[in-house]
Amino acid sequence: MYRFEQMAGYDRSTILFSPDGRIIQVEYARKAMNRGSPSIALKNSESVVLVGRRKKDVIILPNKKVFLVDEHIGAIFSGYSADGRALINYARERAQVYRFIYDEKVDIRFLAQEVATLMHTYTQFGGSRPFGCGIIFGGIDVAGPQIVYIDPGGATMEWLAGAIGVNKEKAEEYLRGVYKENGTSLSFDELVTTALTALFIASEEKVPPEEIELGIGKQGEAFRIVTGEEEEFKKYIEEANKRYDDWLSKRE
Repeated sequence: MYRFEQMAGYDRSTILFSPDGRIIQVEYARKAMNRGSPSIALKNSESVVLVGRRKKDVIILPNKKVFLVDEHIGAIFSGYSADGRALINYARERAQVYRFIYDEKVDIRFLAQEVATLMHTYTQFGGSRPFGCGIIFGGIDVAGPQIVYIDPGGATMEWLAGAIGVNKEKAEEYLRGVYKENGTSLSFDELVTTALTALFIASEEKVPPEEIELGIGKQGEAFRIVTGEEEEFKKYIEEANKRYDDWLSKRE
């Protein structure tokens, strides 16, 4: 076992491994991601849903949480906002370059790999730091509904469902239970309700509709972004509130 003084200094650069094989700066970046507001992503055989909580204050207009990357792709992140927005802008640029060269929509896995390569590059050079956020891309491409998560270190992972940000473990515990029982056979209504319930669980409270932002991707439709204030989503929020109460009662 290494003593503290043996570990000292290994967190000052991204080009140093600690004696037990860790890049400490990347672990710090993950901690920054885990302190961010919760971000939830789910899919079934025909749809993708991204849900997040946007910050709101009496004197501040709500910040965006879900972003449009291309007409068929949305993205959501947790962690440092400036880092996340920089990655969103980079993804938008790469999507348009792909469209210009090949005259077709970019594949979501390919786009995620482009962004992941950039994020990994910032763990390889002295004088730089990792991006302090994790990012999720979701949408519909030729292969169907896709969700790809990118870790601050640049690793990618394809999901059926998942969460990042504060209390991600609680949200994912709930999502595992739902998917273990239903898998991708969830209807669209169930998909949205489950995503909202997971958001409430991660937030540890019922989130006001004006603080909820959703990204919706469906087969044959453009990716769209809406808030919880939209009339069509009120029924989902009401049902999610009931499920959150049930979840709380079972844990007492």
